[in-house]
Amino acid sequence: MTHLPPSLADFAQRLLLHEAGGGQRTQDLADAMERVCQALHSQLAPLVSAAGFNALLARAAKLAVREFPFLPAIGAITTPNCSFDGLRQAAEGRDPAEVADALVAILANFIWLLVIFIGENLGLRKVHEVWPDVPWRPPGFSSEKAQP
Repeated sequence: MTHLPPSLADFAQRLLLHEAGGGQRTQDLADAMERVCQALHSQLAPLVSAAGFNALLARAAKLAVREFPFLPAIGAITTPNCSFDGLRQAAEGRDPAEVADALVAILANFIWLLVIFIGENLGLRKVHEVWPDVPWRPPGFSSEKAQP
C-alpha cells in the first residue's frame, strides 16, 4: 500500500481538533473521535454500506497499531455509535498528545483508505460535506480536479 501522505495526516489532525473544540484531555479526544466516526458513518454508510465502513475503520485502526502499539486494546469498534471504550481503557495514564497522535493516525488512515477505495474527488468531497468549515484540501495532496 502507498504511504499515507503527510498532508492527509495534517487534515485528519485538523478534523479531530475541530471536533474536540479545544479539549486536550484524553476523554475529550476520545469523545471527539466518536463524534467524527459517527458523522462519517452517517455520511458514508449509504455509499459504501455499513459493512464497508466497518471494514475501512477496522483496517485503519490496524494500520495505526504499527505506530501506536497500545491501540490493540481498542478491539472491535462498534458502529453506528462508534464506541471507542477500549481506547479509553488503553489510554489511561498515557500522554494526551500520544493519544491524539494515535487517533489522528486512525482517522488519516481511514480517509486514505476511503480515497483509495472510492477515489479522491468523491472521498474528500464526502468528508468535506460533514465539516465544511474545516479546510479540507491539504496542499500537495489533491489534484486540481478534486474540488467540492
